[in-house]
Amino acid sequence: MKKKIVILVCSLLCTACMAPEKIIEMQGISTIIGFDLLDDNTYKGTISLLQFDRKEEKTSVTLSAEGTTSKQIRQKLEEQTSHDITSGQLRTILFNKNMAETGISSFLDTMQRDSIISSLIFLAITDNAEETINNTNYEEYPEMGSYIYQLLDKHEKKEMLVNSNLHDFITTLNEIGIDPTLPMIKNSNGVAPFIDGVALFKEDKIVGSISLINTLYIKLFTNNKAFLGDITLEIAAEELEKRGIAQPLPKSDIYKITLHPIKYKGNIEIKNEELVHLNATISVSTLEFQPYTSLKNKDSLNKMELLIGEALNNKFGHILEELKNLNTDPIGIGRKIRSIRKYSHLTDGDLRQIYPALKIKPNIKVEIKRTGSVD
Repeated sequence: MKKKIVILVCSLLCTACMAPEKIIEMQGISTIIGFDLLDDNTYKGTISLLQFDRKEEKTSVTLSAEGTTSKQIRQKLEEQTSHDITSGQLRTILFNKNMAETGISSFLDTMQRDSIISSLIFLAITDNAEETINNTNYEEYPEMGSYIYQLLDKHEKKEMLVNSNLHDFITTLNEIGIDPTLPMIKNSNGVAPFIDGVALFKEDKIVGSISLINTLYIKLFTNNKAFLGDITLEIAAEELEKRGIAQPLPKSDIYKITLHPIKYKGNIEIKNEELVHLNATISVSTLEFQPYTSLKNKDSLNKMELLIGEALNNKFGHILEELKNLNTDPIGIGRKIRSIRKYSHLTDGDLRQIYPALKIKPNIKVEIKRTGSVD
């Protein structure tokens, strides 16, 4: 009899500890939220909700509300629906560019403190978050949150993005000597949103952008497992003719070369207080030449490797000058400087002063391992 009483009491206690029942038809599952800066103190928040109420014709709905904080916006969004808004499936946070130019760390801090929101949630920049979420020109996905998540997830899995989630961004933001980046989503009339480039940050504020393909110069030194992406170069025909690589062609002709990176290795070398070498070796296969050029001759192959290396270094040099002008360091040159014992005392402010005046020399060497479709 006593055993039965003990079992009954335990079952009652377990029942009392159970979480409140959640009826699926009453849930509004948020998959994406976007923030737009309206003025100095006011923001507009927009969410896409998946709903499973059979009485509702639509499986998703978009809601917007204005407020001065993310929590106030959340409260006003709750007032607009009979569903309970849940964040357990929130996959993406969008910030409009104007807002990101003023700083986004306060909003990210709030998100980071929310135990329901995963630290792997995607972050992205767009011109207008509300318009992007309301775009209906997406593919087979039920609503925009699912589409943008799949878009960013595909690029992250292929290692085409440098920083793309909350954890990566916050970690890089809090580290001295390196600046974070985020993907930029373009929203145009008549087409689905797409990744148009990568935003460059100085601390938590956008200061510029770079094309997605040009992030290869960043990934060379920050991620040894990233996919660099196929590289297409345009070289004047006269350059190939001058070096004896190709037969004479009209001076107006341009050679287009597409390369597929096989493997690579990058190294930041601090020569002294004023000079930094960015050394990298990329092994590639050639996918296409326009017009056709044979590289079966070893001498021609070596000359082409040098020519391609020069073209990459020239492009990289222009990008480095732009990064220095913006005083943003996504490559982590400042971090490498601080890793040297005699410079370990340098603060973020010290590095910001040193960085624009540094002489940074790119030194990319190319090895053509396979000639691909040229064979």
